[in-house]
Amino acid sequence: MSTSPASERSQQIRTILTEVVRLSRVLASPRSTPFGDVTLTRTQVDILFLLAHGSEPFTPGRLADTLQVTRGAITQTVEHLRAAGLVQQKPAEHDGRARVLCLTDPARKQVDAFETALVVGATPWFGDLSDDELVNVATSLSKVSGAP
Repeated sequence: MSTSPASERSQQIRTILTEVVRLSRVLASPRSTPFGDVTLTRTQVDILFLLAHGSEPFTPGRLADTLQVTRGAITQTVEHLRAAGLVQQKPAEHDGRARVLCLTDPARKQVDAFETALVVGATPWFGDLSDDELVNVATSLSKVSGAP
């Protein structure tokens, strides 16, 4: 008895989700952060990485929508990051009344160094993939996540 194409597709999606969860646990397991003595929540780390890689500036509202949390939660979370000297607010270029969030220069350097260390540590995981396969994985995950 053969499996249907829909069943095979469902199984492949299950496998992908299982592997994504496994990788996320491996990536989240290091207890060190790039910010020294500053203790950050997972959401705060997510904010820093979003700000480092966003294709467009993040307002607090856009950040709340992206992370699927309330604007009040973002306000509190960002305030902790501002107090730690990691995030600053600036007037938006298109509208001086709007505020956008950005990393401070020291925070950007710390995020870059942390990511570089993660890439070096993760490089062996991808040793069996060709350059084309790496491009395909990255492209496919971006499509699934809705990243631009």
